[in-house]
Amino acid sequence: MLPGKRGGEMMWVSFALTGALMLHSVSSQNGPSISSSEDITLPSDQHSPSITLQCNLTSAHSAHVSSYWMKNGVEVPETRGDRANTEYFLAKPKGPEAGEYMCVYTFEMAPSVNATINIKAGPDIVGHKRSDNKNEGQKALLYCKSTGFPYPVWSWRKLDNGVYMDIDNASGRFFITNLDNYTELSIVNLDIDSDPGEYQCNATNTIGTSSMVSVLRVRSYLAWLWPLLGVLFEVLVLVVIIVVYEKRKKPDDIQDGKPTPPTITKTRTFVRGPRTEKIITLIITHSMYVLTI
Repeated sequence: MLPGKRGGEMMWVSFALTGALMLHSVSSQNGPSISSSEDITLPSDQHSPSITLQCNLTSAHSAHVSSYWMKNGVEVPETRGDRANTEYFLAKPKGPEAGEYMCVYTFEMAPSVNATINIKAGPDIVGHKRSDNKNEGQKALLYCKSTGFPYPVWSWRKLDNGVYMDIDNASGRFFITNLDNYTELSIVNLDIDSDPGEYQCNATNTIGTSSMVSVLRVRSYLAWLWPLLGVLFEVLVLVVIIVVYEKRKKPDDIQDGKPTPPTITKTRTFVRGPRTEKIITLIITHSMYVLTI
């Protein structure tokens, strides 16, 4: 090893740990030249140092009008200026900050020029449908969304005998839609025998991989009938209770062909009325609860 080489390597490592990025030159033939930061990969442990992205318009045929930053094709607010040396600061970036950054320079009499800096990170699934409950014949929709860059390659699998296997779409009822950091799985005309189970979405890019599980439950198309039958049963029980109660109280209402004395009538009404109303109220309340389930 040459005497000065090790010292140079140590200096580069120290420089990188502080969050500053080395610059490389981007230029087109006989066009403007831009020196910009190198691409960077965020650590997987989510503990990244602060980073400053830099661009410097080193040469151009005419003075530029303005400069600004873009992320994934969208202009970053409050980054427009007129400096040839422009910077964009990221405080301890994580997965959501990963993406394609671009510094852009505009000219009055010439096309704009730009340089691209990629901040890479492994996928991290931050949202998914934990479970879905449907009736057979209906449509189910499961989804996952992630952070990270480059955008991942998505795949869906289903748990079969303890192992996640690729979905068998021989029936043509499964549809997968992928869009950058989002994916969804649609299942039409649900089958109560083959479709229930655990479905796994998987996101993989050049940096890493991540997965999550969603549970699909499929009920019989007659499931709506059971609450109704429960209500009818409750009403039948109510009728039986009222009839039996009235029959048991009937002998007390007549004594030797004479009406019941007023005091007895008041007592009977006082006892029977609230009890009957209470029974009716309890059963109706329970029936409404069953219907809402």
